[in-house]
Amino acid sequence: MELIQNLFSSLRSALTLETQSDIDESYLSDAIDHADLERRIAAQSRASSVAPLNIGR
Repeated sequence: MELIQNLFSSLRSALTLETQSDIDESYLSDAIDHADLERRIAAQSRASSVAPLNIGR
């Protein structure tokens, strides 16, 4: 799915001239993706540190 999105993005970039609005939208989208990734990593880290260790049971 991501490959297809990247292909369409590349085609759009090649065929159109990016406006400032497009650049801003792309920047905000990347920032949201980054924040989401950081949130998921933090949640996973908390879950693994709180999970009980059932070693030898």
